[in-house]
Amino acid sequence: MTARDDAVWHGIYKIPWDDPDFSRRMLAEHLSQGHDMASRRVEWIDRQAAWIHDDLLGGQPASILDLGCGPGLYSHRLARRGHHCRGIDFGPASIEYARRHNPNEALCEFILGDIRQVAFGGPCDLAMILFGEMNVFSPAEVRSILRNACSSLNPRGRLIVEVQTAEAVERIGQSEPSEQEHESGLFSDEPHRCRTENQWLVEQQVAIQTFSVAEAAGGQTRVYRSTTKAWSDDDLIELLEAAGFDEVSHLDEWPCNTDRLALWGAVKI
Repeated sequence: MTARDDAVWHGIYKIPWDDPDFSRRMLAEHLSQGHDMASRRVEWIDRQAAWIHDDLLGGQPASILDLGCGPGLYSHRLARRGHHCRGIDFGPASIEYARRHNPNEALCEFILGDIRQVAFGGPCDLAMILFGEMNVFSPAEVRSILRNACSSLNPRGRLIVEVQTAEAVERIGQSEPSEQEHESGLFSDEPHRCRTENQWLVEQQVAIQTFSVAEAAGGQTRVYRSTTKAWSDDDLIELLEAAGFDEVSHLDEWPCNTDRLALWGAVKI
């Protein structure tokens, strides 16, 4: 990783995903049925969980590793179908929710931890990283996560990765700045103004969003940053093959309500 890459991925204003208050507000976004910003609405999660069970796993019980599981919305549904699920996420409110609504503790467990650092366990039959989670990690972190996921799988075990498409990430980076007033929201419980500025780094194929949050009652403006990596199809294939997978393919049959995301599948060599 070059010094320039380090500055892109390790700036001091990263969004505090694991902060308890931020995590609590993020949980509300995960559970909202008014949008698909943090998690999909349940009608689509239901369809996708059914696809994983019926089409990908052939209706047979399997052991599943859910990386970046959020509040367990997929693992809960898959456990109800008889699968053994292990979900890992570093949002404390999301993990608390996942545990509190766990449909079967014998089949489903949730670990509070950073998937860049925590042991994945295993062996399992399927590992999954859904809803564009992989794009928010640096290339070095992605390679490590994929290698660890491969190590966690049984021979011929499967991986599915849902990524934000390269075109969608570039659109983020090239979007015009915007400013909105909120009574409360993801960045604050109090009335505030949030200005969003976007940047597209062609060389790194990275979109950077900077959020400047000013409380209506006054006080210092807080600044957060989100960094998203665009992966081309060729780059994804190379990544997955280097991590120990083959049979890499784009899964067009995946039920999805947006063209901003695409599902890829691979099999452990």
